[in-house]
Amino acid sequence: MQALSRALADMTLQERASMADVVVEALEAFGQEAEEDGDTRFARDSKAIACTIRGCGRDLSKCELQTAELLLELGIQFMYSYTCREKRSDSERLVVQ
Repeated sequence: MQALSRALADMTLQERASMADVVVEALEAFGQEAEEDGDTRFARDSKAIACTIRGCGRDLSKCELQTAELLLELGIQFMYSYTCREKRSDSERLVVQ
């Protein structure tokens, strides 16, 4: 994830804000999907991370860049772990059948 750090540092403030918006929207979508699937814990945590990024997103200046990087990495990794879990569940269902 170090490449993300370098990429954020090279972005303009507007580009950073846009990236944060993309991650927040994706987290909210994942949270909605999880809620529909009955996974209330993931839905709650996903929304909490999205809100935290949104709150930090107002100041994506160089001095707060490290915090923004960590939050974006956390959000991306959180969504990735959810997709891995879904794939594992699907393959387990196939084995049982």
